[in-house]
Amino acid sequence: MKPMVLVLGAGSGLGRALVRFFLSRNISVSCLTRSKESLTSLMDESADFKSLLSATAAFDYCDRILSEEFVRRLVSGKESTDFPGLAIYCAGYLSGRRSLLETPVEDADREIDVNFHAPLYWSTILSRHFLERGVGGHLFISSGVASTLRSSWGAYGIAKAGVEALSTQLSLDLPAPLFSLSLNPGGMITRMRQIAYPEEKRDTLPAPETIGDKIGRFCMERLLGGGRAYNGRRLTVGDIA
Repeated sequence: MKPMVLVLGAGSGLGRALVRFFLSRNISVSCLTRSKESLTSLMDESADFKSLLSATAAFDYCDRILSEEFVRRLVSGKESTDFPGLAIYCAGYLSGRRSLLETPVEDADREIDVNFHAPLYWSTILSRHFLERGVGGHLFISSGVASTLRSSWGAYGIAKAGVEALSTQLSLDLPAPLFSLSLNPGGMITRMRQIAYPEEKRDTLPAPETIGDKIGRFCMERLLGGGRAYNGRRLTVGDIA
């Protein structure tokens, strides 16, 4: 069976870097971006790999109606090879580093929706189809604030902690060979990092492509059947380098 990856949050940063990695390794990719502009630019730069791009779309992946329609597109091809064997959850949102007491309710709601509610919904729906096919797994991109909560991370820290709990729960519920794990990629040059640390010198950080290459290589092995060995793990990029 030809492997395929679903990248959620493919418009920029790590998600975009992972799409590039997989396409360059002749791996079929289905991807979701938040804006049409980011999807268009991604498609333009991936023109040489057009045959490897499966279902693509641009919408807010918190939108359940559009999400259901997208999953139906994936499911429609599941009897062939057009259904992902690995879902990677890269989409994230941080309104700013503030305490819960200082965060507007609408910003806190958005951080919880993007960083937790959407992964919960998508992973639950996809897991049912993985179960039908007898193959598939989840890789949740986590954060250092998930394992060690810190001041001034508000709803974002809570949501990331929830995602790690979600991954652990899925690992307990999914039968072999299905799997779920989380991975903290560490700091890198992204817009979210700049929001979190506006005074930080960007030239001290690795590019998303550097981290994406390490994570992509790790994912290649999981696509070839080694996912269950990491079921339930909470990894850092140092664990896979």
